[in-house]
Amino acid sequence: MIYIVLILGISLWVLAYQILSGIFSKNNYVSRIGIYTGQVELPREDRSKKQDTYRQGLGFLAKGIERSGAFSNLKAKIRKNLIKANVLMKPEEYLAICLLLFGFFGILGALMLGESLLILIPAFLGWFLPSILLKRNIAKRLKTINSQLGDTIAILSNAMKAGHSFFQAVDSVSREMTGPVADEFMKLQKEISLGVNTETALENMVGRVGSDDLELMVTAVLIQRQIGGNLAEILDNISGTIRQRIRTKGEIKALTAQGRMSGWIISLLPFGLAGVVGVISPQQILTLIHDPLGIMMIAIALVMEAIGIVFIRKIISIEV
Repeated sequence: MIYIVLILGISLWVLAYQILSGIFSKNNYVSRIGIYTGQVELPREDRSKKQDTYRQGLGFLAKGIERSGAFSNLKAKIRKNLIKANVLMKPEEYLAICLLLFGFFGILGALMLGESLLILIPAFLGWFLPSILLKRNIAKRLKTINSQLGDTIAILSNAMKAGHSFFQAVDSVSREMTGPVADEFMKLQKEISLGVNTETALENMVGRVGSDDLELMVTAVLIQRQIGGNLAEILDNISGTIRQRIRTKGEIKALTAQGRMSGWIISLLPFGLAGVVGVISPQQILTLIHDPLGIMMIAIALVMEAIGIVFIRKIISIEV
């Protein structure tokens, strides 16, 4: 028991230190962002040293993950998701946060549930919590980009009609638009300015964003650059198609609102009922947790719950 309390205290201290360092050391993070955007120049002898550093509070664990070579196959996928979410974090730092939350929630589950296999449930919940938040951030950013694509294509088309080149049209988007679209077109402009091929830079932007609508626009631009044609007219047609798709997605979301709400209710109802029973009659919940038959029943219920969630998601998911 003493060791569990000690490990829990260390985990809380590391977590609190990371949060407080992020609050009271904003200038360090601003400087770090400036390094990657080119706004801050470093002496040549310090550049390699600065690029290898990690965030305070995660450095020791992140360096250990990097040196051990663990999660090597997972790092590429994590790096891709971090780029899509526009999160300035290294994969080793992300894995360090996952490991800390895995240990913290596991120890917390051991204190609450005792010696039982059920402590693996909060432990794995802590491991997958950053992934859930990251995917939510990716979905939110993707939704914002898709909603801005209509205006973005309109700016590109108007610039092309005014006689500007494609590079000048990209510069107009980066100056006139705001949010993630402006950031992505600014990165596109910087890549082209640094000598990257325009086709390659456009493909890189599609890979960073992961939007089907943006891929449709980029594909049209790439085809036009190869075979020629009126790019402004092509962009106008694509803009109408994208706006119609956005309108159709909104209508589908409204029609499937009842199904999504039913899914949330069905998913959360067992946990809410368990909480109510735990408050009214804690002894019954403890019996369910400590008895082997109760543990088996909980495992079967969780599997059936997961299957039900998957089926509901398949029913209400309609591709446009």
